[in-house]
Amino acid sequence: MKDTFVLEQKSLVESYLNRGPRPLSSYSFVSVFAWCDFFDFEFRMIKDSLCIFATGASGSFLYLPPLGKVFDLSTVEEVFRHLGRQGGPRAVHRIENIPGNLLPVFGGGGYNQFAKNAEYVYRKEDLIALKGNAYKSQRHDCNYFKAHHADVSFLPYTDEDFSGCMDLYERWAAGRARANSDGVYRSMLQENRLVHARLLRKWKALGLVAGVLKADGKCAGYSFGYAVDESTFCVYAEIADLQTTGGAAYMFRSLCSDSRLAAFGRINTMDDFAMPNVERAKQAYHPSEMIASYAVSQRI
Repeated sequence: MKDTFVLEQKSLVESYLNRGPRPLSSYSFVSVFAWCDFFDFEFRMIKDSLCIFATGASGSFLYLPPLGKVFDLSTVEEVFRHLGRQGGPRAVHRIENIPGNLLPVFGGGGYNQFAKNAEYVYRKEDLIALKGNAYKSQRHDCNYFKAHHADVSFLPYTDEDFSGCMDLYERWAAGRARANSDGVYRSMLQENRLVHARLLRKWKALGLVAGVLKADGKCAGYSFGYAVDESTFCVYAEIADLQTTGGAAYMFRSLCSDSRLAAFGRINTMDDFAMPNVERAKQAYHPSEMIASYAVSQRI
């Protein structure tokens, strides 16, 4: 199975990720493995850099910039030559998840540069303390949730939690779909069903930090993520029962307070998917930093 093949590349990918800065949430093996249901991945060495190519229904692209201590324009040119040999529409050929500091490599007029949605980064201490008027609504939600449930816990995920978490996802996705008729958003709900199931099944092998929120003996939410670097933890997923007021805020604070995140001072919650309601929710937690991300394609 292709997920087995991709999982076998974990040590290789992480060894190259560790050779340079990891500025975005996509700079993780977990981020690659999550999309095994949608892409065929190829791991190829080009000029001493590891290149991760992804091929899907619409064509091929490079999932991350070439991974190595350094790379230059000659590496980029070889990447696009390889993409050309893969076939498919040339307009689809691109390099994704490029941090701003690497954009100068693509200068000279031969490449199009596209700004993507920026990622939200927070100081973990702010998300735990929730001090002052800026976090008044989040404190209220946490207190409301705790006050209206006699038995509340946020515990490390185990394999026995899988069914309860996926049942919750089905209810959550159905509720979100009823409230939003946008076709792209509904497709995202379908895609993430597969992504969450894949990652929760392989959580141990991937080294995920996952937790389950329970209220009155029932699964009220789950959340999981991974280390991006020595100081940054990425919250990759957070699903809370839509009928349980305050559950999402309580779970987010609980995850940030978890002893498994003790070494991390920064929390990355990825981008807002260009969705206004997600943007409002993430801005409400007052990010300390917004990290830009870009994609690059050849000019045709």
